[in-house]
Amino acid sequence: MSKRDKSDDPQPKRAIYKMRERAREVSSIAERQLMDYNQLDQNVHIELAHTVLEYHKQLRDFRFHDVVEPEDYPDIRPIKRARGRQSERVITSSGNWGDSARIERQPMVLEIPARELLAMMNELHDLAVKLGFSASVSATPAGGSKLPSPNKLGPINAEAAEFEDSAFFKSLYDDIEGTRSGGAIVIVDAEDARTGVGKTAAAVAMAEFFAWYFGYELQERDGVLSGQEYLDLFKQHPNEEQVSVCVWDEAVGAGSGDARRSMAQENVDLGRAWQIMRDRRVITFVTLPDWGDLDSRLQKLADYRVWCRRSIGDMQAYEIGTTFEGGDLRTRGLGPGEGAEPISFPDVTDDNDLYISIKEKKDKVQESDKLDAEDALDNNETAEKEDGPSEAEKKKSRLESIADEVIADLKDYTGEHPSNGMKFVDEDLIEVDYPELSARDADKVKKVVQREVEEL
Repeated sequence: MSKRDKSDDPQPKRAIYKMRERAREVSSIAERQLMDYNQLDQNVHIELAHTVLEYHKQLRDFRFHDVVEPEDYPDIRPIKRARGRQSERVITSSGNWGDSARIERQPMVLEIPARELLAMMNELHDLAVKLGFSASVSATPAGGSKLPSPNKLGPINAEAAEFEDSAFFKSLYDDIEGTRSGGAIVIVDAEDARTGVGKTAAAVAMAEFFAWYFGYELQERDGVLSGQEYLDLFKQHPNEEQVSVCVWDEAVGAGSGDARRSMAQENVDLGRAWQIMRDRRVITFVTLPDWGDLDSRLQKLADYRVWCRRSIGDMQAYEIGTTFEGGDLRTRGLGPGEGAEPISFPDVTDDNDLYISIKEKKDKVQESDKLDAEDALDNNETAEKEDGPSEAEKKKSRLESIADEVIADLKDYTGEHPSNGMKFVDEDLIEVDYPELSARDADKVKKVVQREVEEL
């Protein structure tokens, strides 16, 4: 019996698939830190270098494969030279020679630029693909991806890295940052047009993720019910240099976008707004019971359909297009093979500001004698002005007040990165001193402080 060729042995192949997943997760964390802080946490930097070494070692077993060229492998000699060694630098008390000084030692691998390590990792990814080790995600309910909870989003998040590897994220990201460089319209509806399957929660969870990813500060104003609200919001969003996000909830049920009102001026205006928003790089999540109820012109302008399943917390994403012959609508499942991969989404109904704001607006519409959201909300806004500031306005004022207190004692809330000594506002310290704040609210305070303070 002949020996199995090593390249056909399933065991090293399984190991490489696992290695690819780990490498993608570490790279995603590193890229996120570079985007947010322009530097890496020391532990992430070291882990990135170690992962490059291990990945390279596994792929070296295939160096005699017919498709492999020697230049396909990155030069990892800088990592090998630095491995296990320490570097030294002299730290003076005031930064001037002659003052009291101390010698600080650190792993030498920290001297290798992070972007150089990421470039090595990308070369290894390309080689793995060349060898046939492309990613494969199961399209069964046990597979797919998971949208992380907004409360857990941060520089290090394995669930975020997993979702970033989903077909839906990759496709939408390419629309935003690829050659088209535009916005996106995502329709969120339900299996069998059912209610209570979490359409609004799914839309809000996606909005929170993409706002976090693209560095947009999502506000309560970004959740709207009426078409006119949406048109007004569009005017307030930033220009095309900053990706922005919003949620238009109950697009049909609240009185706009309905196919039965296809000749209404508001629907014509919405169609024009959607066309312009593609240039403004606005990502809009639009919820409705069934996308067949949406005005046909608006349907053709939409880019994606996210279908919430009967099982609450599960959804699937489809790309929307038109046929070449007659312009009829068609959808294509986003995922491996022919189908759409399952995506699970978190429960945001209890503590998410955007979700609560949208729910309060819906409650006002239901309590009014108006069926149109625009009329109902106009009446409520007039009443609220007479009653004083809303809860949302009170909360915003409180966060701004805390930010002022933090700025007044800024040194007490300033941290320092161990790898390069750069200072930053530490939201964990804010949360300790203000226990009534959630992690998200502490992060909002931090952003206000960063906006007001030019230099730490």
